[in-house]
Amino acid sequence: MKELTLLQLANTGFKNLYFKLIKGEPLDRAERTKLLAVAVVLINHTSQPLKNLAYRITLAYGNSTGDYQPLYDVSVNSGLIPVTAAIDEVLKARESGTRDTFVREFTRSYIDTFRRNGIVLTEQQADLQEFIQADESRSTAIVAPTSYGKSELILDSIRRNPNAYTLILVPSKALLAQTKKRVLDSAIHGLGKIVTHPEMYAPDRDSKIFVLTQERLARLLSEFPELTFDTVFIDEAHNLLEGDRRSELLATVISIVNSRSSSTRFKFLTPFLCNELNLTVRHMDLPIDGFRINEYIKSERFHLRDFRSGRDDGALKLYDQFLNSWVNLGTNHRSWFNLIQNESLGKNIVYGNRPKSIERFAEQLAANLPAVDCPLIRTACEELESTFDKRYKLVACLKRGVMYHHGSIPETVRSYLEDVFSKSKHMKYLVCNTTLLEGVNLPIERLFIIDHRMGIANLTPSKFKNLIGRVNRFSDTFSSRDASSLVKLEPKIYLLGIDGFTSRRAKLSEFFQNTVKATRVDRDSVKNVLLMNSEIVSDSAAARLREATDRLESLQPGSVPQGPSRRVQTKVGRLLIANSVNEIDVFSSEFKITSDIDSLIATHGQIDSPSDLMKAVKSCFVDNFDGDREYSDLKRLDQEPALNFYSMLLDWKLQKHSIKQSIKLTISYWNKRIEQGQGDWVFVGNWGDSKFGNSHREHWVNIGNKSDFDKINLAIVRLKEEDDFLDYKIFRFIEILNGMGAVEPVFYTRLKYGTTDTNKIKLIKEGFSRGLADLIILKYSDAVTVLGNGDIHVEPKLVSKMIDGGESDLLVFEAKLNLSAP
Repeated sequence: MKELTLLQLANTGFKNLYFKLIKGEPLDRAERTKLLAVAVVLINHTSQPLKNLAYRITLAYGNSTGDYQPLYDVSVNSGLIPVTAAIDEVLKARESGTRDTFVREFTRSYIDTFRRNGIVLTEQQADLQEFIQADESRSTAIVAPTSYGKSELILDSIRRNPNAYTLILVPSKALLAQTKKRVLDSAIHGLGKIVTHPEMYAPDRDSKIFVLTQERLARLLSEFPELTFDTVFIDEAHNLLEGDRRSELLATVISIVNSRSSSTRFKFLTPFLCNELNLTVRHMDLPIDGFRINEYIKSERFHLRDFRSGRDDGALKLYDQFLNSWVNLGTNHRSWFNLIQNESLGKNIVYGNRPKSIERFAEQLAANLPAVDCPLIRTACEELESTFDKRYKLVACLKRGVMYHHGSIPETVRSYLEDVFSKSKHMKYLVCNTTLLEGVNLPIERLFIIDHRMGIANLTPSKFKNLIGRVNRFSDTFSSRDASSLVKLEPKIYLLGIDGFTSRRAKLSEFFQNTVKATRVDRDSVKNVLLMNSEIVSDSAAARLREATDRLESLQPGSVPQGPSRRVQTKVGRLLIANSVNEIDVFSSEFKITSDIDSLIATHGQIDSPSDLMKAVKSCFVDNFDGDREYSDLKRLDQEPALNFYSMLLDWKLQKHSIKQSIKLTISYWNKRIEQGQGDWVFVGNWGDSKFGNSHREHWVNIGNKSDFDKINLAIVRLKEEDDFLDYKIFRFIEILNGMGAVEPVFYTRLKYGTTDTNKIKLIKEGFSRGLADLIILKYSDAVTVLGNGDIHVEPKLVSKMIDGGESDLLVFEAKLNLSAP
């Protein structure tokens, strides 16, 4: 059979007939017969886009007419067994009381061979499990869409290999907490302590499972040079391809682990990757076997409606990714709110880009909605009012069934609100950005996009596919036993142009064509200089590779087989690399920094105050930054007001102020600046609305013009961002100073943990917040046991005790995150 192309097909009479089906227009018997005949022809071609189109025709036909027999035949022959099983349930309900045919009984038995723990797998999912179990000693790259059970693969591996040292590398603290919780709740016998922080590990303790970010792993490997792993899972492995410093560090720690044990097997998990060889790290002899799932089960419908002034033609359009054509649906929505209200389902995501815009859109959306009456939401609002302030704008949104989600909300609060979103039928809208892309699993039914960018660039095809993959996850889609499961296989995606939220220059129609057109060819963009397939074509890239290689050799001597490399010569140099300090040319500055720290200790003794600590960070490190490197926001520490500000924040940590107290103190600090004539202008980063001084961006606000409501909400987001700045940027240097003996030990301990109580510190290392650790020791110490080896064990009964004790819902939720289900 001569191969047909989609372009040829688009130039036939099929196009009009197909669009009638897509638009939901009535089809006569002859038209239905023609469509199904075309589907039969297409399904027998070798071209995957043509096969996918055939599936789309039978899916749309079944959902439009209620006749699922064609889809039944296509799904069973394509290995889409969950679809077959769902149709079987529909047919069984319709034909209740009638006798099943032999073919139906035979197919039902065939479906049962794909059941695992009550879940029906696709043919490729079953093949994947066999692939993994056939030879666990090999390193593999598994490319499977979101919701295809990659997390279960990790848990199964741990179950099958209870004595193996297993490392799960995750890209963020939020995903770290979620992964740890999944492992805890898996009820695996003899699990032992799950290490999520370098300070939790000791060689003599029963710790075989590690869940770490690359930064934490780098420190752990530096502190324990004999530590090796049997299996390493790299979650969201596509991050390895990026050209930033974190991606280089990820490649570095992978190389170190491999260098320490050639028998370590690596499992790269990702929802998108074109070529598994692009994951190959330089200096590693690591063959990688790939397994790719390319099944097409969900067939998204992509809609566009542009409400921007000057571009509003009133038309709702549908983009067909197969024929690369637009269909005018003729629906006239008066406004973006009218469209969202009319097209919403039970659980809806609104994707934006900038956190400030996300909050503003959530406020506008909520303002047009009625208040909801829900005990779960009521409790959540009380928690936020108690923790932050009654005027926290998120509270007002929640009361109308709208939640927003971005990185300037504390991680535990985000996880708590995700739980409320999942459980409350009245929590209908979640407005968010890319914090949703990695590891967040929510019951999403519809997606609206108001800004298709990620940062300053458009979402890439892979990231966009990852986003839309969050809609109607399989666990939600196939949980019902009726035709609604099959309707969910056609999720609707709406790209909206809205003044004030969508860039005026954005070419919305081109976005779908550039990301989801069926015939487009995806390619990996390999930017990480430590990957074999990255192209080193410029002097700057070559210099970056040399430094990355030298850092690797310094952390793990002998890991670079090509010959001599520079290695750091001092303890300071090793600490700088282990703590992921990239702002400094370590090899040219390590002796000077060592001298600076030695001179500091000789002149002033050990540091024991926040102000002296910040001065030391500036003089020993910031003053040694390499000016030829990318700009670092740590350069703000060159200014004395910034040093004083972060000294103040460190002092608040020592005084153990609550979030609510810190909000009041922040506003008081701003007001005092005005009263003392220090100026009305305050730097607030991406939350700003004005330029000031030499600033090229609107990163400032005139705080004197802000209402108390505005100040409170600015303080909430800025405190989270400044806390992250302290934890991720500044505290690296405090760790180095402490490692060099420059910080007074008790002061360092109080600064890091807020206490010198050893049991509280152990709880904090386990993942409990300072506040919860204080509460546990104060009121629930009977749920805590200190083991003979010094480990601390918290009984799962703590949760029920806290509930009985009337503790806050947020604290109870945090306790659940850190404990296995009772």
